[in-house]
Amino acid sequence: MQEKIKKNLIGFILGVITVFSISVIAATYFPSKDVTYDNTASGLQSTNVQGAIDELYGVCTTPSITLPDLLPDNPDELYKDEHGNIRYYGKNPNNYIYFNCSDQNNQSTSTCDLWRIIGVIDNKIKIIKDESIGKRIWDISQRNNWTRPAELNTYLNVTYYNSINETYKNMISEETYYLGGPTNSVSNATDYDKLTASGYYEVERNANNVNNGYNATTKQYIGLMYPSDYGYAAGSNCLSTIVYNYQNSCKNNDYLSIGVDEWFQTSFFRSQYNILHLTSNGAISGSNYFVNKTDSYEVRPTLYLNENVNIIDGDGSKTNPYQLSL
Repeated sequence: MQEKIKKNLIGFILGVITVFSISVIAATYFPSKDVTYDNTASGLQSTNVQGAIDELYGVCTTPSITLPDLLPDNPDELYKDEHGNIRYYGKNPNNYIYFNCSDQNNQSTSTCDLWRIIGVIDNKIKIIKDESIGKRIWDISQRNNWTRPAELNTYLNVTYYNSINETYKNMISEETYYLGGPTNSVSNATDYDKLTASGYYEVERNANNVNNGYNATTKQYIGLMYPSDYGYAAGSNCLSTIVYNYQNSCKNNDYLSIGVDEWFQTSFFRSQYNILHLTSNGAISGSNYFVNKTDSYEVRPTLYLNENVNIIDGDGSKTNPYQLSL
């Protein structure tokens, strides 16, 4: 029996990367093609692309996530960053996905929330809500300690999390979020206005870039996007551009810039007051924006999907988003 299996975001791309040991310095793009897998030899009836690719090439690995039939219409919407994560990029890639549907058997814009797939980060599918869930302050304490917990942390991981449909709540993986941040001086290489996407990625995960008494990481279900997520979403042409300067051109090719002022997950290092946020014109800001009751910005939740989540339908376009099932 011949079983025609299309590549998926993790299975095909990571499978091919593993098999051929591709070394990626910055951004590598992958062509679009189908994979025909004859599973009669093993008797397997799997629709897991990673398993099919692995058996086809004799690779003995276990897929970290099963997402069958995830095939973007345009393969140039995906690239691998220099840290090994696979990301969607561009002005409007086909990375739309339904989530938190009131009727899983009838997934549509009237029954579901619309989200977007950021990519495969740390071998987990990371998604972000396409629109804001409203404006909220970061914390009433006038401090930028996320694990205090900040009011926004509590809102996202208690109030908002508990508002999610139980079926979809079971799709969410509790993951490590990184709390390192940039500095805010005039001469430091890690200043928020001097970092590229990769520079942000590194300071976010640097345990030394947190204030005294603050945690470097936290485990949570719901978070916010990082500045690095925003930076990488503009694609390889902007990887050498300081993210602070994205309002000049790169934000026009960045689907995560939706024209609103919104909070990032990231706060400042060596400051107990400042939080980073994305401005409506696509710039990263933090200077003069202190944590207080008057600073209320838009909130777009992010989360990671569990390994047992499958994509059962859709092509990722806005008119036909991917549909999920356990």
